[in-house]
Amino acid sequence: MFTLIPKQRFVPRWTVLLAAAALVAAPVVAQQQEEPATPAQPGDEFVPTYGLGDQLLSLNLGMLFPLFYTGGSDGLQDANLTLGGTGHLMWSSFLSNNLAVGGEFGGMFAFTPNRNTLFMIPLAARVSYFLRSYPFEFPLTLSAGMNFSRFRDNFKVDPIVIPGAGFYWNYNTEWAFGLDLRYWWVPQIYSGPEPPSEDTRFGNFLASTFSVLYRF
Repeated sequence: MFTLIPKQRFVPRWTVLLAAAALVAAPVVAQQQEEPATPAQPGDEFVPTYGLGDQLLSLNLGMLFPLFYTGGSDGLQDANLTLGGTGHLMWSSFLSNNLAVGGEFGGMFAFTPNRNTLFMIPLAARVSYFLRSYPFEFPLTLSAGMNFSRFRDNFKVDPIVIPGAGFYWNYNTEWAFGLDLRYWWVPQIYSGPEPPSEDTRFGNFLASTFSVLYRF
């Protein structure tokens, strides 16, 4: 009498080969995923430093050099002021990686030979364009607004335009330190009869400041 033997399942050979290949490949794929990214090479695409809405604050302190006045029948005249001091607080918000807009508030003082003091307080809008060569930045700026000046008992509000350039070293992603050089152009315009229009003058000053910049 013949005994009935249960039929055994047959596993195809190609299934075994695929399983073995998967086991061999798995450690290699995992190792590739764990390897650090290749450092950027010269010519690689630049990753933007700033984005829309990134902001910065800058504190500037330094010296102001009174240069000269122009206008009127006497032409170019010496400013007749001592070396002065100046300070500014500036805020900017980035529109792109290179372009930022904002505002600034600051002041200056200088003395005449008779020890009378000239004070000026500019309040201005500001636009900045940043050039970069890591870890350095070179902002080109233009500010325009109103200047509040006081000399003895005289108070006056005039327009002011301040072009400038800076040199900054990036200490880290938040802090940078550098120097700013800025030119103050201050028209004092009179329309008469008192003071007469002949008294209109254009003040020219140069500010050199040490700057601390904070990004957030």
